[in-house]
Amino acid sequence: MSLAYGAAERSDPLLSVRDLTVAFDDFVAVDGVSFDLHKGQTLAVVGESGSGKSVTALSIMRLVELGTRAKIARGEILFRRPGAAPDETEIDLVQQSEPVMRDIRGNHISMIFQEPLTSLNPVYTVGNQVAEAVMLHQQVSRTEAWGRAREMFELVRIPEAERRLKEYPHQLSGGMRQRVMIAMALSCDPTVLIADEPTTALDVTIQAQILGLMRELQERTEAAVIIITHDMGVVAEVADDVVVMNRSKLVEQGSVYDIFERPEEPYTQALLAAVPRLGSMAGTTEPARFDLVGES
Repeated sequence: MSLAYGAAERSDPLLSVRDLTVAFDDFVAVDGVSFDLHKGQTLAVVGESGSGKSVTALSIMRLVELGTRAKIARGEILFRRPGAAPDETEIDLVQQSEPVMRDIRGNHISMIFQEPLTSLNPVYTVGNQVAEAVMLHQQVSRTEAWGRAREMFELVRIPEAERRLKEYPHQLSGGMRQRVMIAMALSCDPTVLIADEPTTALDVTIQAQILGLMRELQERTEAAVIIITHDMGVVAEVADDVVVMNRSKLVEQGSVYDIFERPEEPYTQALLAAVPRLGSMAGTTEPARFDLVGES
């Protein structure tokens, strides 16, 4: 369990979500969510499928509105850009134009999506896709971008990086494709990394490798990480702080220690109770039933 990140070390947050409300026509998918993210912190946003956690992540990137009928109906997403002019350090992402957001995506805030096979373009080599992202955001030559892609492949421990750069997504295993996505997300040195269910489609051995790799790269880059997951084992492994969502609302938040040792909300207690424990079904031949938890 990650307990090294102390509150005393925290300065002003890099990202502050305030009263975020997102609606798809009349359906409210995220309702009044607020939290802070600090440099070097790993914040886990947890909850069942449909709780609003992925919509929250997509709203930070302002991707939720693209190609959908979703709208950020209320709230602020305050981002403190490193290296910006003093009067432009803090901006509200909700109010920014699409050209400004295109510059922020990749350069300052990157995202690792849930399923790399659907996120990577099947007709381009993985090297070309990473190099293209570098050229788009860093304004460098193709030769420099290709060198950066090779450097990132080596950083995420893809063996025979030079050869793998020339391969297509379908030629790589699930774990290798996820490493490519991590390489692409980190290629422009973002200050905030959002990982949406980054290990869901992987077996437990590869999952452990990917989580260990993300933790090591975060320590090296000092990026702040938001990890979206329903897996409480992943939360215990990597998180410093936890936000618990249920039915579009934030129902509880706190340090990973407090959430696991002293959960206050019935929904959080039910999430933790649902985690399988080795030997818990000893002497039983029938599956156990879980109590239904209403709105908190």
